[in-house]
Amino acid sequence: MTTRPDTDAGLTDGMATAKTPRTALVTRPPLAEPAPALGFFGSMRLGTRFSLAAALLLIAALGSAVTVVSLRADSVAQRTIREDLARVPLIFGTYLSDLQSRMASQVSSLAAEPGTKAVFDPGVSVSTRYEFVRDALSQLVGARTAFLFSSEAAVLARSDRAEGEGLGQPFGSVKWVTEPLETWRDATAVMREGNLLSVVAAAPVISGAADSTALEGVLAATFPLDAAAAKALQGLTRGEVAFLVDRARRGEPPAPAVSVASAGLAGGDVGGVFARLPGATETVFGRGQTLGPFEATLGGARSIGVALPVKSASGETYGAFVVTRSVAAETAAFRDIRETVFAVGAVAVVAAMLLSFLLGRRLGRPLQELAAGAAEIREGNLDVALPLVGGGEVGVLAHAFRGMLAELREKRALEQLVASLQHPGFPSSSASTGAPPTPVPYGTMPKPGQTLGGRYRLRSVLGRGAAGLVLLADDLQLEEQVALKLLDEKSLGEGTTAVQSIKAEIRLARKIAHQNVIRVHDLGEGDGLHFLTMEYVPGMTLKQVIERQGTLAVSPGVQVAKQLCRGLGAVHDGGIVHRDVKPQNVMVLPNGLVKLMDFGIAKVETAVDPVARPGLIVGTPHYMSPEQTHGMQLDQRSDIYAVGAVMFEMFTGSTPFQGTPTEVIMQHRSAEPPNPVSLRPDLPEALGRLILACLAKQPARRPASARDLYGALLRIVPPE
Repeated sequence: MTTRPDTDAGLTDGMATAKTPRTALVTRPPLAEPAPALGFFGSMRLGTRFSLAAALLLIAALGSAVTVVSLRADSVAQRTIREDLARVPLIFGTYLSDLQSRMASQVSSLAAEPGTKAVFDPGVSVSTRYEFVRDALSQLVGARTAFLFSSEAAVLARSDRAEGEGLGQPFGSVKWVTEPLETWRDATAVMREGNLLSVVAAAPVISGAADSTALEGVLAATFPLDAAAAKALQGLTRGEVAFLVDRARRGEPPAPAVSVASAGLAGGDVGGVFARLPGATETVFGRGQTLGPFEATLGGARSIGVALPVKSASGETYGAFVVTRSVAAETAAFRDIRETVFAVGAVAVVAAMLLSFLLGRRLGRPLQELAAGAAEIREGNLDVALPLVGGGEVGVLAHAFRGMLAELREKRALEQLVASLQHPGFPSSSASTGAPPTPVPYGTMPKPGQTLGGRYRLRSVLGRGAAGLVLLADDLQLEEQVALKLLDEKSLGEGTTAVQSIKAEIRLARKIAHQNVIRVHDLGEGDGLHFLTMEYVPGMTLKQVIERQGTLAVSPGVQVAKQLCRGLGAVHDGGIVHRDVKPQNVMVLPNGLVKLMDFGIAKVETAVDPVARPGLIVGTPHYMSPEQTHGMQLDQRSDIYAVGAVMFEMFTGSTPFQGTPTEVIMQHRSAEPPNPVSLRPDLPEALGRLILACLAKQPARRPASARDLYGALLRIVPPE
């Protein structure tokens, strides 16, 4: 197993240790701007302008409102009706399911009684069974017909026929009869009884106990969808309802007729209107599909409706459930509003002018203070005091200004923190000459002042590590400073994977263009040396900040985490898994900007790992996800785990797990990390829970993406 040490100081620390002279905030003198020409309106005070503008706007709005109410009433009514009708399938489905459940409960209870089991005895007479089904109607609330079926699905008795009539009639093709016989469980369905649609509930009648149980037959009952059901559905749908039943015989074209209708449709020709709608009968009864919303005239009033097929257990359409809403009734309130607007309009305008004048004076002062504060902020003064305003829009604006100012102050605090933590002994990033390069363990290295490849003039050594020497150089062609990562020529020999790894790093990193990700430029060769050029970023690594500060305050720490998530989100958007997110690979610049770097072991999420070898685990032990320690295929959630470990270290000063690399890896696999709040009680509970969520062993329990984690960080409220 091969891992990257936590103290790797290659490109990461090399770029971070270059110290630049602290840049002081310079207050710009106010720009001389020509005073705008003031007209009549511009010469008024803010409060007066506001009151006059508000009064004129109110007059215009009032006149427009009267017009819009008239023009939009019908449109709004139709939209409201259509939105309500869109919920009808769910309402009717829920109602029907609840009705079937209640009816099945009744039938099942009666089927379990000893008297019910007794009527299935072979010695019981036809007359006794007939009396039983007749009596069952009084025990089953709302039942219309009761049935007894033998274990062979033959009729033993039915209450809707004369005694003895229909005995032995086979119902083996009827699903609601065969299902209880096959499954020994209740069954429900919708059936047609003459001109009515009914819910039928059937329950198996089981005798005996334990191992001696026997299925005697089936008890079933029908419950009609009658006027009571229509009234209940009328209340649920807030419309007029009707049930249509298909009276056609098998093989004949559908012939819908009204079965039951609510009061508003009882006198109308609902069936005829439905039949005359183009394609309505074929859609609902032929194909069994929902129709609507459709428009129709019912009782002389324009209505909008929807029709749902009512199907049997086998999927055959027996009828339809129709709901309609009157457009005229829906617009009645709008007409009342229009008349009211006309009546009170004049009074409202006069009162509004007075109130807007008073309100304008009240709002003018804090707005002027906010404007003055904004001007101070523009000039670099972040210690300006903003007005404390209560509720309302001005309060919201003032709150937004204070939030913006707090964010700027936090960023300034982060800048000051970085500046205060930089070691005074570090070489200047702007020096072109000075002390010789830091000794390195291999070969003769180029010196400051030397030019590589005729393009890069070396200025100073930034750092070194296992991956190579890092120098600050001037790009003579582009006239800008770059970080130049000088590669160990010994590692580039034949049979090594270093070139392949470096090229993979460039290909991956070039896909990313984001302010929170360090840009990699190119792989170059000159004077017999190989080197990698990239964006030069003077600053400190997050690891250096933690080592020197101990722990970060909540506000700057959360800001670092948010910027890290934004950069990591860009990496993931490119289909790349970083695989080595750690404080050493996070730069914190003097201006408060955070950048993610070092794609040395990154890979395309769906590609084969170019640096993988059997038994090789890549990454840094303290920040590796459990699946990474197993050498498994990784996705972006592995990086989320690493961000959780980074946040844990930022806010507690230590990594989640301690020990040798092997011990740390084993803890990542099986041990639960401590709650960071227990180590640092001033942390918000929500932040502690979020860190632990990132450190979940199962990837599915972590935030799904860097963007999701960023959204969660936005909701963290730092303590005052």
